[in-house]
Amino acid sequence: RLDSELEAQADFHAAYTAQLARDETTLAAVAPTIVGLFAASSDLDVRFFAAGNGALLAATHDIGLQPSRAALMELRSGDLSLFTAPSLDLVNRRYAAAPVLAGNQMVGVVEVSRSTLSIEGFLATLRQTLAAVAVVAVILSVLLGIVLARQVSRPVTSMAQATRRIAEGDLEVRLTDYPSDELGRLSESINRMAERLKSQEEARAQLIGEISHDLRTPLTAIKGLLVNLIDDADEEQRSALELAEQETDRLTRLVNQLLDYARWRGGRLSLDLGPTDVAEVCSRTVQMSSHVAEHRGVKLETDIPSELPTACADSDRLQRVVFNLLDNAIKFTPSGGQVTLVVSQDGDGLRIAVRDTGRGMTSEQMAMVLDPEFAGQEGSGGLGLISSRAIVEAHGGQIGLQSSPGEGTLVWLLLPINNR
Repeated sequence: RLDSELEAQADFHAAYTAQLARDETTLAAVAPTIVGLFAASSDLDVRFFAAGNGALLAATHDIGLQPSRAALMELRSGDLSLFTAPSLDLVNRRYAAAPVLAGNQMVGVVEVSRSTLSIEGFLATLRQTLAAVAVVAVILSVLLGIVLARQVSRPVTSMAQATRRIAEGDLEVRLTDYPSDELGRLSESINRMAERLKSQEEARAQLIGEISHDLRTPLTAIKGLLVNLIDDADEEQRSALELAEQETDRLTRLVNQLLDYARWRGGRLSLDLGPTDVAEVCSRTVQMSSHVAEHRGVKLETDIPSELPTACADSDRLQRVVFNLLDNAIKFTPSGGQVTLVVSQDGDGLRIAVRDTGRGMTSEQMAMVLDPEFAGQEGSGGLGLISSRAIVEAHGGQIGLQSSPGEGTLVWLLLPINNR
């Protein structure tokens, strides 16, 4: 479009000038006047060149003395030609030229040009705008992708978290607000799986509880019978009956552990809370365990301060927990080793810790000891520590352990002083 305008302007100036100029002399005279007429009202640069020697006759602006190649071609052949050439001020320009004719004789050439700086500026601005639009489009695409990815990944993440919690034993987890697509059907399947596992766990806990409860009655009767027999037995019979009594007590403890475990897994473990002298409970339990430690050649040490606050606890079950900790420590400590029980106040709670000098445990074994899923498996701590965990957590407390192979084991529990 710019080229067409320049061609038209060149033809117009040539035709207008031809009416005033009869030869090169008159062209040289009228050229400054014509240039002056158009200089103020147009953004074109107009120059006139003599036909004979190509000398500059007049110009609207000082853009050099030499004619452009378009003007030179007209001076040489009279043909109109358009091209881009740099001016003396190094601004790109577009040129057009036309001959000024007096009759059939060319008396000069008029050259019109216009700077392309404004066009190039417009194109540069356009390129910058398009680049900015492209950047914004990319950013919006990325943001949209992130939003869509989150919408897709959110239910997947929720399902992964739910399945992990179910695997850890939390069977109350349920997925809600799931989409009505394949992910939704998968969420429903996970919920059904959790329901089924919960039902199976409750049935198993109920079965264990019923069996344990049924075992307690004959064990109690056997215990009473043995006590009566021991009173009337001679020395030889007394030894055998006392051994039977000890085994009956051990079976009773196992049944109680099973019953506590079943009630805990079924969410039915209740406590008979009351003011409890924890120091007295621990001292009494140490006395109960001392003969077992002596029989195994294990030294039993204690650090129980006399002035400890009274805790709100189930004293019978707390004694059972302390006995389990001592019994396990003595069982896994070789002859000549030592088991130490330490009781102390820890902030708003009471800390009971049992340390032994036994063989210790690996990190894998420690992960199994307090996990009910591994109860009864090789390397687990048996029902003693698991039932102890159940009782401690029912009190609102915590239980944990520290151990390294060959360095013994420390089992600790923290009970709140007042957990009503």
